[in-house]
Amino acid sequence: MKLKVIVACCCLLFAINASAQLEDLLKSLQGSRSNSEASSKDDKGKGEVLGSLFQHLIGTAKVENSSLKGEWFYENPAVVFESSNLLKKAGGSLITNTTEKTLQKYLTKIGFVPGKVQLTFDGETDFTMMIGTRKVTGNYTVNNNEITFTRRGLINRPVTANLAVKLSEMQITFKADKLLDFLTHISSMTSNSTLKMIGNVAGGYDGMQIGFQFKQK
Repeated sequence: MKLKVIVACCCLLFAINASAQLEDLLKSLQGSRSNSEASSKDDKGKGEVLGSLFQHLIGTAKVENSSLKGEWFYENPAVVFESSNLLKKAGGSLITNTTEKTLQKYLTKIGFVPGKVQLTFDGETDFTMMIGTRKVTGNYTVNNNEITFTRRGLINRPVTANLAVKLSEMQITFKADKLLDFLTHISSMTSNSTLKMIGNVAGGYDGMQIGFQFKQK
């Protein structure tokens, strides 16, 4: 009888101990999952700096010409899609953030360094762009959610881009061929390997537009 009691007690203690270990393990797994999710959210937040303001999409709201008046400074590339379905199909913010980083490497080579490019609108028809010490002037017109640039002093056809403005942020994006036209006009380059690489990046996905994000200061 004593032996049976001892065996029974041992079994009970083993069961209690196993239950406690299982509970600890479940808590540990739950904690790891929570930490992983939190880390994922933090990483996502860090990756979407200015892109989160426009949700990596082209502008659809009407922009008033008067809202452009003033000085705008280049912040980073803008990689956007023409619809949320196309954005999702391409891989969402992951592909846009990766493309923005790649694009910036090439834009730096033609002077598009954050804070070093200034775009000024007079609120009527004239714009001035300073790329480092290089000055470009011309005319512009705003029509709903589009802006058309024409550089002064050269025989160039106008270049139209999508336009979005929120608070003190501005997003100007082009289709691949229009982006190359714009960069060719403002940089006075016609056969530059860097521009060709930018064109390859811009044409990477259907429905994707590439351009610039500016901040008004």
